Amino acid sequence: MEKERPLFEEELGERTRRTFLILEILRRRGPLSRAEISKVSGINPVTVSSYLDKLISQNIVYEKELDTSSGGRPPMLLDINPSAGYSLGIGINLFNSMGLITDLEGKVLYKYKQEKSLTSPDQILEGVISITEELLNCSSRIKTKIKGIGLGIGGIVDKKGGLIRWPQRQDHELFYSYISVPIKKYLEERFSLPVFIENDANLACFAEYWLCLEPEIKNLLYMFSGVGVGMMINGELYTGQDGCAGEIFINLLEKDSSYLGDYSFFRQWKADLELVERTRRILGEEANNKINNLEDAFFWAKKDKRVKSLVRESARALGIKVALLVNLLNPQVVIIGGGLEKGGFDFIEEVYSQVKKYAFDAMTKNLKIIPSSLGDEAVSLGAANLVVRNIFTCV
Repeated sequence: MEKERPLFEEELGERTRRTFLILEILRRRGPLSRAEISKVSGINPVTVSSYLDKLISQNIVYEKELDTSSGGRPPMLLDINPSAGYSLGIGINLFNSMGLITDLEGKVLYKYKQEKSLTSPDQILEGVISITEELLNCSSRIKTKIKGIGLGIGGIVDKKGGLIRWPQRQDHELFYSYISVPIKKYLEERFSLPVFIENDANLACFAEYWLCLEPEIKNLLYMFSGVGVGMMINGELYTGQDGCAGEIFINLLEKDSSYLGDYSFFRQWKADLELVERTRRILGEEANNKINNLEDAFFWAKKDKRVKSLVRESARALGIKVALLVNLLNPQVVIIGGGLEKGGFDFIEEVYSQVKKYAFDAMTKNLKIIPSSLGDEAVSLGAANLVVRNIFTCV
């Protein structure tokens, strides 16, 4: 079983960091010549050639084609070999689960989705096993080249302590219960593959950064369903001292206040800003089981003024929370996701207007707020590509 490498580049050794940099340049910009890789990386040509020769011998990089030349011998272009390895990524939340297998370039080869609520720790483990087995069975042709399993999960992931706190609903409130099974160890022993576990918002953020954004974007926030946030700071996923960072609420168990005001705005919000449940209440019998997800709620916002007002109110509340984070972290990009991207231009524009209103001008003059490009696949893609990242640091 391959060793799990540190998540952050500064924790890597010099040789590993250079190898990762070369592979990352090829992944984002390839095919490139050796001279171009040297120029972009800042590593001298002789050293770059030495690293590339090793990567070619390991079949991670391959010589793709000759570049055009205005004179003399044309240089050979190199690129990532996408079929040198594969990764399996799974995203688990309260409402459904998705698993997929990708190559080293992030191309999805197999996908499997379960429309099933997972409300207990036992059901989570059963769901992960079921999805993994289904994907392994349908990918027998490449099964031996799968290098690891990534798992994105809702709740609080304490990687340092090896614990996962899963959100469960009781009397219309969420509370967190520990998954007592050492899920990482259990899955590694069952499938004989390294397993990487991360919070779903963090992985959605990582997926957008890894697959969609320009290399110049190093600082971004991913607002996940309004209840969690993934953070990339200086090109690295920020998870805090114990790996739990990103919960943008306080653990307010009872109503409290001070002379500064009421704290209730900072208590935990319900998933999806409670848009689905509140839309059902507004429409009453008219809904008749037609409101099952955010897409349905946003559809009714176009037909019913009451639902439209509700959606605008939710966007305003989210925008105020984003403004606080923008003032704190000064990101280049804020991504709205976790289903809320389905609200389209009007929802994003309302969020942006509140950020402009409540954040400082210096923080917003170059800020972009955009919808998620990866939608429902963001978490599972982030999980799969976390494995790819580990492959790049293990060669």
